[in-house]
Amino acid sequence: MKFELDCSLGEGGGSIVRISVALAAATRFSLKLVNIRAKRSNPGLRTQHIEAINAIQQLSGISVRGSKIGSQILTIEPEKQGANSASVNISTAGSVALVAQAVMFYSIPQKQTFTLSVKGGATHGKWAPSIDYIKNVTHSLLRKMNKSIEVRVDQCGFFPQGGSNCHFTFAEHQSLNSLNLIERGSLEKIDIYSTASKNLENRKVAERQVKGFVDKIKPIVDTISHVDYVNSVCPGTGLTIVNEYSSGTKMGCFVPGERKISAEYVGELCSKKWKEIENSSASVDQYAADQLIIPLSLIEENSVISTNTITNHTRTNIELAKKFTQANIRINKRPRCYIIEIKTN
Repeated sequence: MKFELDCSLGEGGGSIVRISVALAAATRFSLKLVNIRAKRSNPGLRTQHIEAINAIQQLSGISVRGSKIGSQILTIEPEKQGANSASVNISTAGSVALVAQAVMFYSIPQKQTFTLSVKGGATHGKWAPSIDYIKNVTHSLLRKMNKSIEVRVDQCGFFPQGGSNCHFTFAEHQSLNSLNLIERGSLEKIDIYSTASKNLENRKVAERQVKGFVDKIKPIVDTISHVDYVNSVCPGTGLTIVNEYSSGTKMGCFVPGERKISAEYVGELCSKKWKEIENSSASVDQYAADQLIIPLSLIEENSVISTNTITNHTRTNIELAKKFTQANIRINKRPRCYIIEIKTN
């Protein structure tokens, strides 16, 4: 099958490129992408998008034309057999997690084991989930589907230089389970992952981030702090919160540290995000919801999840899922949440 996709649909961001290339490679579609990030102040492909394309190209063997900085047109064709491992280098502070996400989407229909090594990029950067969130929320939910992904972080990376070193293993699977995550039950535990570069240890930045969060929410359940000072090429911090509920589901949020923002204020900002998800009745937070749409559209059984809000990313991923799969996806508003039904049979 061959078709052209206008990348100005939905939120018009780089995720359209990563997801579309992964799905086209997995389904052996010929694809032409146009108007890539056309409405952005720096339109066209950026480094993190190119490296996601590079990873998919190595694994699938697709032929790619137009994969260069600033390009607004990209063409891919199925060509030859790929490999089971890929290695990329992100020269900026682009998100490691989003490059790995593209490989995860590609791996769902393939069933075999893939490995991905990423040098450079950020594990705790702007405009994307942290590696702690991906490991403890996204990957936890995927394990409920019978998809196992292991992550080894040899070096963390922060904005603005990146410089991380990470390795991902996407384990083979025979079949994947559907998800039925509507009722989350009661909050049982909060894990706080506070990460900072080693040069901030004397100032107790990671501990202060935790305190800033805890002081604002005043938890009444078990709260476990994971304070980690790490080697990195530039200073940086990140605070990730993961809630665990009696149903077994997990929800979370992330705030990166920034220059001129105190550690305590990072904790306060994270508390505001935390209250948004905790005050809903949802079982899946908005960040995980948009990441689950594609995998749930590629399996044979119907799924249903509840989320606290419908973001532009989620709507865009729904539109992409409809273009590449036979899934019928509906959104229904309920008190304090939205229900997303994904029907594939």
